[in-house]
Amino acid sequence: MSVWILIALSGLLGGVGIQYIYVAIKPMKDGEKRELGEVFSYGEGPFLILALLFAFLAWCSEKFFPKRCQLAAFRLISLLMAVSLIALIFLMWNLDIVADFLKSL
Repeated sequence: MSVWILIALSGLLGGVGIQYIYVAIKPMKDGEKRELGEVFSYGEGPFLILALLFAFLAWCSEKFFPKRCQLAAFRLISLLMAVSLIALIFLMWNLDIVADFLKSL
């Protein structure tokens, strides 16, 4: 894989991962609504894909967790998604090492 492709993918996935981390640790203010739809949204524009990803995460947390645990579940899922994207970046940069390891199995 070309180095430029790795740099571009790392920037793209790293940016999305940073957004996930921001959502996971964003403090809630006193006057702020505590609804998952209001926690994070981009609306329209080039970041609509991120809004769709976070809408999916909000749907998952609403569907599988009780009302009192939804915000914590949303933040935990966001943090897990960020960790998985960072791991994917690490694997992309070390693809030759991973391939050698898988061949040795």
